[in-house]
Amino acid sequence: MYSFEHYIHFVNGKVTEDNLPKEVVVNDTTITFKYGEPIQLHVVVDVKNEMSLHYVFEDNVHAEVIETRHVEANGVLNRTFTNGAYSHVNFFNENEGTGKNTYLDEGHSSHDSMLQLGYSELSGASIEASYTFELDGEGADVRLRMAALSKNKEKKHYKVHIKHNAPHTTGIMDNYGVAKDEAHLVIDGIGTITNGQNGSASHQTNKIIVFDPKCYASANPFLYIDEYDVQASHAAGVGKMDEEHLYYLQSRGLTKRQAMQLITYGYLMPVVEVVDNKMIKERFELALSKVGA
Repeated sequence: MYSFEHYIHFVNGKVTEDNLPKEVVVNDTTITFKYGEPIQLHVVVDVKNEMSLHYVFEDNVHAEVIETRHVEANGVLNRTFTNGAYSHVNFFNENEGTGKNTYLDEGHSSHDSMLQLGYSELSGASIEASYTFELDGEGADVRLRMAALSKNKEKKHYKVHIKHNAPHTTGIMDNYGVAKDEAHLVIDGIGTITNGQNGSASHQTNKIIVFDPKCYASANPFLYIDEYDVQASHAAGVGKMDEEHLYYLQSRGLTKRQAMQLITYGYLMPVVEVVDNKMIKERFELALSKVGA
């Protein structure tokens, strides 16, 4: 069940099982990572109604975290991230919710910190999500990658916002999605550089492929730039599946379902390719290998 030697399991806000290293301290639903040896931790979260979870990475912490969340219908998960100075955190999110879920993330990064986030949004739930990360210290760096799949009659809406509150900060997001059947998938990518945050960089990619005529998809980039000496870019697009590609795969002996599974896998793979952390890469590849299975 657990991917690392060290783990903690929450059920409705209560710890039911754990094996923690000395560098990790848990107080209620706050997990504090302290400076010491590099930390690997698997967090499993079961939510029936509503739960808040707080991650605190102190100065100079190096950590790899996998969070697997099982949120029941109409469940809400609120999370906060506090990243101390010079911390280096790689965080992978596995969503295994059901029904309709709400997710709210808020993160704050101190100077010269690095936070890489991978979001595997492949569950069978309908989702309303808002993920906001603020770069509060000079040199802070946040890189967020998302692979999202919406199928059947699921409705998924993600708002991803990286806000630069200090100079020489970097915010990068790459959001890739697939919409099938009669599903809805909307991704809003927002990059904000406030006045005075010179030398900062905000880049985003939001792309969705549409499989069927009854599904709906929208990829919306927003850049709010109030400073001249910065770098900012966005790429966004929604496109139909290539019927010739599908026909070619079927002509080589694949069933239509197998061919569509392979196309889905290939379309979401760019998210994996831009990640430079081995743990996050492997978790994405494992999650994507199960698409359509």
